[in-house]
Amino acid sequence: MLPTALLVTLALTAISVWSTSDDIEAGLTARAKDALADMGVSGGEVTFSGRDANLTGFPPDKAAQAMDAIQRIDGVRTVEISGDTAPPAGPVTTSGEPSSPPAPPSPPPSPTAPAKPTDKAGFQAEIDRLLAATPITFEPDTTDLTADGERGALEIAKLLTDAPRELRFRITGTVATGSDKKLSLNRALTVERLLERNGVKRDQAYSTQRRTSDGASGEGRRVDITAEQR
Repeated sequence: MLPTALLVTLALTAISVWSTSDDIEAGLTARAKDALADMGVSGGEVTFSGRDANLTGFPPDKAAQAMDAIQRIDGVRTVEISGDTAPPAGPVTTSGEPSSPPAPPSPPPSPTAPAKPTDKAGFQAEIDRLLAATPITFEPDTTDLTADGERGALEIAKLLTDAPRELRFRITGTVATGSDKKLSLNRALTVERLLERNGVKRDQAYSTQRRTSDGASGEGRRVDITAEQR
């Protein structure tokens, strides 16, 4: 059996702790009500267990504001929401309403396609540009197009399929100095047939004279294309 004096001491201590706990809860409850009133939040209830707050009954659009208000009170340890109440998903504004999601970024503007040529000068300028970027070249001493040469010829074909009927295009083959000059014409014929297979009208592209290039071997293994008025 515990001494009577010890029992009395424990009882007094328990009463003191209980009284202090009640005072803390009462004080926090009053401050919580004031904080909610200051923010204009109503429709729910705040209760305390010691320094731990529990919120019930707040509508979803006010729950986040209520939590924020209670968390700011000195002495509050934790804040929980009970029942069906839950703060809305996403950022919440100071009015308690969910903020609108950010607008998706605007797509970058599409690059403007260059205007298609309509006359002899325009087609010649575009042909020269394409051939400078990707010359129509051949393997040494053959009529076989290189991979880049075939790609260049196909780009020219895309351009010439839209050419007006009053224009035609002369394809001139070249060979390196000392090579068989007949090879230059056969190279031009190779390109002519490729253009026709890819949509260029048969009477708009034709092969012509043989020419010898005095340049380096790479310069000599190619074709030139010239726009002409009918």
